Amino acid sequence: MTVAHSHPKNTARDRALRAVTAASALPYSALSAPHRAWWDRFYRKSFLSLPDARLQRFYWIQLYKTASAARRDAPVMATSGPWLEPTPWPNTWWNLNVQLEYWLIHGSNHLELDAVTRALSEFRDQLSREVAAPYRADSAGIPRTTDPQLVNGAAVADGGYGVGIPGQDPPTPEVGNLTWALHNVWLSYRHTMDRSILRDTLFPLLRKAVNYYLHFLTPGADGRLHLPATFSPEYGVNAPDCNYDLMLLRWGCRTLLDSARELGVRDPLTARWEEVLARLTPYPVDENGYMIGAGVPFAMSHRHYSHMLAVYPLYEVNGSTEADRALIEKSLAHWVGFEGALQGYTFTGAASMSALLGKGEDALRYLGQLMSRFIQANTMYKESGPVIETPLSAAQSMHDMVCQSWGDTIRVFPALPAAWQDLTVHDFRTQGAFLLSAVREGGRTRWVRVTSEAGAPCVVRHGIGGDIEVRDRHGRPLDHQETADGTVRIALRKGDSALITAAGDRPDLTIRPVAASEPAPSWGLPA
Repeated sequence: MTVAHSHPKNTARDRALRAVTAASALPYSALSAPHRAWWDRFYRKSFLSLPDARLQRFYWIQLYKTASAARRDAPVMATSGPWLEPTPWPNTWWNLNVQLEYWLIHGSNHLELDAVTRALSEFRDQLSREVAAPYRADSAGIPRTTDPQLVNGAAVADGGYGVGIPGQDPPTPEVGNLTWALHNVWLSYRHTMDRSILRDTLFPLLRKAVNYYLHFLTPGADGRLHLPATFSPEYGVNAPDCNYDLMLLRWGCRTLLDSARELGVRDPLTARWEEVLARLTPYPVDENGYMIGAGVPFAMSHRHYSHMLAVYPLYEVNGSTEADRALIEKSLAHWVGFEGALQGYTFTGAASMSALLGKGEDALRYLGQLMSRFIQANTMYKESGPVIETPLSAAQSMHDMVCQSWGDTIRVFPALPAAWQDLTVHDFRTQGAFLLSAVREGGRTRWVRVTSEAGAPCVVRHGIGGDIEVRDRHGRPLDHQETADGTVRIALRKGDSALITAAGDRPDLTIRPVAASEPAPSWGLPA
């Protein structure tokens, strides 16, 4: 079988027939050998082994599904994935689904599957056409749903973009979707340190996405800058100073300033971005934590965590202070405490937020609820029809338990449950373009190795107790600086590696799978 597409031309049928005819003339081995070689190369790009056999198998299957559904030069994944089943989700959804679908490619070292960066760059002119005419010269956005060329896939005029147009506003002005999608592009940049991503795609598009917000920011009587009513995805009520948009706008301005410094750009909007960071109204909060927006509390069951993006995945609020930590815990508990509308990715988001707080037991418990309540026997998932993003985001939640690299620090095994006494990770890709390998044995980290691909600053919270040694690939001591919280700063040039061990320890550095703690049934097979 094959698939061909030629719209608006009508040549697809003939192309498909030629491809099938040519393939049918070949021996099976001519087709199977390169296919198997591809899979062998794919799976060897990274390795994660943990003692929970059920989750271990689940993880490998998510990589299989991602490789089946994604190619850099292919369309961004449709929400139903590549499987042809009746579905109410036939388009590409940009208010959560795309973002979750592609998160796992970073840590698993599969940036060759990044269609998001390619598509946003290729169809950037369409992104400007999606906003209303008065703003197209300097702004861009993406509607809730699109076709493969990022053309509005819904029946809503202006694709959900009508802020500031009296009498023409659609019922749900969902403004933050492009900025959130560009966070995925930023992750691709940070995990590769490829300046062309930053220069050619992220900076110019993020500048336009933020520009759209700047048209509608207005000073209030309190001297703060405020947003008009916008929509927090799927909550059902518009709200001024919507947290979804405030959080993305703050991240966007900060990222633009950082990017301009990195690129050596003297942008005329620099002062405006700095003003937004200084004067933007605080995120609306009440006694239960983060609200939907000003005057709109979080007061009903809701599957999205769009009102908490500053916590995850933006890490703008990350528990670094006791007040922030208490706010995250309160908001998380309040969000998942409303039963009724919760869905699978509710629990993957809750697992990743728990991992941020270092709560491995909670993260595992949330993943357990996902598995028992929502995941099908073949690891698939459905909400009124099959959708692909939730199981893939569960793999990312596992990544967040095993390694985090936000804030310029690599955190090794930051949120492991007690049951995961043994664990191996190899060539896990982190921000800063490092490849991480590490082994945990009997509940303690034996060794950590980082290899630099870009020469970026290397800061590692290694989790090894007591005195440590840091050596290069030849076993020679490396200069480093230790801090009181178990973090080490190492000067690594591009291509260099550092091995971190307990002082005097010479562990076996062989990468091997860990033993399963107990038997578990295979996915997709009858009991």
